Amino acid sequence: MKARSMKTFQRRASALALVLLSIRSDHAESFGRHCIQSPLHTSQNHMRRTPITSSTSTTALSAAKKKSVESEADIRDRILAEIDSGVRQYPSWISEYGEPQDEFLLDDDDDDAIDAATLGQWDEKDLQDKFDYEWDPDEGDEDPNNLDPAYEYAAPFQLDEEGIEVGYNPIFGRSNPIDGRTILNPPDSYVIDEKTRDDRLVPKEFPDGDIEIKANEDVTALRKSLKIIETHTDPFLKMEVPNHMAKWHGYPEQLSFPKQDYMNNRFTKPEDRTDFDKLGPARARQVAVQLARARNNEWLPAGTSEAYLASKTAIYKEKGVLTGSTLPGKADPEVVAKIQPALDVLGDVVELLSIEQDTVFRFKYHGLIKNKRGMSAWAGVLIRNCDVDCTGVVFETGFRKRDPAYDGGSHWYGPY
Repeated sequence: MKARSMKTFQRRASALALVLLSIRSDHAESFGRHCIQSPLHTSQNHMRRTPITSSTSTTALSAAKKKSVESEADIRDRILAEIDSGVRQYPSWISEYGEPQDEFLLDDDDDDAIDAATLGQWDEKDLQDKFDYEWDPDEGDEDPNNLDPAYEYAAPFQLDEEGIEVGYNPIFGRSNPIDGRTILNPPDSYVIDEKTRDDRLVPKEFPDGDIEIKANEDVTALRKSLKIIETHTDPFLKMEVPNHMAKWHGYPEQLSFPKQDYMNNRFTKPEDRTDFDKLGPARARQVAVQLARARNNEWLPAGTSEAYLASKTAIYKEKGVLTGSTLPGKADPEVVAKIQPALDVLGDVVELLSIEQDTVFRFKYHGLIKNKRGMSAWAGVLIRNCDVDCTGVVFETGFRKRDPAYDGGSHWYGPY
């Protein structure tokens, strides 16, 4: 019915267009040299042949004015009325006039058309909805990547005949598209699936009681029991990829840095930690300032730093041994005067601490650790060149074991 009404409307529109074109051509020809005899020009020719009186001229002028007042909308309505009544005839080929796609432009009765009035009003609540890949585990959102227990999945790793993982590369790792998300028993079409099928809508392939029904069911059950992975060749990867896989929605988007425990350090014991969460803002700030000052050398009581250093060097005084420390000892002034040329050559790299047993020289070494052994050997040669007996040279560096700024070491890992 819609197609018939559409064709009728198209014919009416085409006939109206042709009539308008003929009227315009007639009007244009009426002003030419040769007047074409037509029913439209009969009244005008008759008026020219008959004598014009005052009354007839007035009537003719008024009629001409009335005709000129008729607008194109009035002409259109009059032509359409003549077409509907059957007074005006149009040729049979008028039905083929126009383009085929024009039939769908003026179809207002389309059931699938979207009505703007039914779309609703957009507001800020629309931003609260989330897609499947937008999930936050901290807010308790369920992971959309969890596997559906209704299906069976392949093994995480496929092994070949030699027991080697398929697609494994020692440099690039795993590359096999068949993994633990590949579905072995994919669902059938909703038309034939046992959960969604409707026998009233699906035509029967075989009549009731046919032996082919049981045979087809056995073949289908056998095919599903084989659990064959259905694959196809990917045109870009040039390899077999599975047809049915559990969709991967990706990892959750990290919008901020992960929360860290501010007590995660190696200095404060768990039993000695301060629970700032139980304190108010003012009290928490006051305690934080106290702890900062208590661990800062500028705020320590007088004598605390000296007592700390004394505890570190007390062992040397108890044992009567200076080796291993940077504590100064005794040095003969005459020997120091003799080795002064050697000290001038060494410069600020070393600092004489003591002379032990008159032939062992202790220095505090400020140079690089990697040059310590060579510098000590060279210092022994310089001392002997000064005609002084030297049986050993000891370079003391204290707790410094490395030079992180020069040997690629880290400043945060000791000992130094």
